Amino acid sequence: MSLRRLSSPEVWTDAAAFFLLALALALPSGFATGAVLLLLLGLARWPGLLAGRIRGSRPMALWAGTVLVMGLVWSMHITDANGRLVTSTLGLDRCLKYLLVLLLLPALLAQAPRAGALRWGSALGAIGAALMALWQLQVQHLDRAQGFTNAIQFGNLALLLGLHAGVWALHTRVPRERAVGALGAACGLLASVASGSRGGWITLPLLLLVALWLRYPAHDETRARRGWRALLATVAVCALLALLPGVQHRAEKAADEYQRQEQRQDDSSIGLRLAFWRQAWADGLARPWVGVGQGGYEQRQREAVARGDMPPQAVLFNHAHNEWLDMFAKRGLLGVAGLLLFYAVPGLLFWRSLRPVAGAQTPPDAPTRHAAALCGLITVLGFAGFGMTQVMFAHNNGNMMYLLCISLYLSVCAQHAARRVVR
Repeated sequence: MSLRRLSSPEVWTDAAAFFLLALALALPSGFATGAVLLLLLGLARWPGLLAGRIRGSRPMALWAGTVLVMGLVWSMHITDANGRLVTSTLGLDRCLKYLLVLLLLPALLAQAPRAGALRWGSALGAIGAALMALWQLQVQHLDRAQGFTNAIQFGNLALLLGLHAGVWALHTRVPRERAVGALGAACGLLASVASGSRGGWITLPLLLLVALWLRYPAHDETRARRGWRALLATVAVCALLALLPGVQHRAEKAADEYQRQEQRQDDSSIGLRLAFWRQAWADGLARPWVGVGQGGYEQRQREAVARGDMPPQAVLFNHAHNEWLDMFAKRGLLGVAGLLLFYAVPGLLFWRSLRPVAGAQTPPDAPTRHAAALCGLITVLGFAGFGMTQVMFAHNNGNMMYLLCISLYLSVCAQHAARRVVR
């Protein structure tokens, strides 16, 4: 590769996107390699943005505003009961990372990643997650694959990478790219099953249906026919997964835990979640506008355990295992409004990118823009679904993967839309 080629902004943006996705679950904080490279590119692009040499875009501006709002939401209760600044991942550290994401956006405004980087990054990221899962189950003899994080985060993020790989496979006619994308999709499902993360399995039917139904329109089928085929394929895949022994075991265990907690308060996964949800609701009602904060949440949880209202094991966890209830308890209705924007703004932007413009000529890059929008929408829906039984944003990888994936895919949609307007 020539020095001129290496100095091209497309190469470095593509490299950042590829490493972000491909290494996301294969290394501890594997996304950081691509994130740091994007940050450096973004800092280098800020003078051009301020001077007007780099054009902004309305979708990216709306997303930047949403990130800023959510960063302010995380800054609520940033001091502890003694007035000291909370610098851990639940305080200042998280707010600063949201600021860093704002600083890298000019790199994506100047040059969005190309389809190849996103396609191969997603596929290799899902394949790497499956290899990690097999290693942990077969060599390390763990009960559940957990990567370098925990089983729930690992399984959910692997599932998303697999779905992204599958979407890109549906939007290419190159046999090799389709094969690798299909392999990535299968590996993402494999890693999810190996993790035993039931919340991901509950969300999978919706995500799979959306991916198949909203794929790039084929000229030989109507919307209704495409919908029925998507529904049948979704049912078939989910039925096959339901036959796997690991899935059956986890489902039977959930049913047994639910029956046990109805008879007595216990420390099973289901019993703890129900206790968390009741306590989080009570915490939110205590201070409905701004919540009780992270410190207040943990203090009230210890008090509930002392009273016998929660199982003793509850004190080992610092969140409510439900994104909405956790936000209501710690940051009140203001926090819930911020979380709603965090989902709704990118979700609507991706939805608009999926809709064809009436009377407009189909550009040759339409499949790329459509695939990016579909991956972005699946990311939003996936995190919203996972958040019903897990607080994805209580963990660093959940925050960063959501922020970075949305930024990457939205930049592709915005750049391709701008090209279409110019034409």
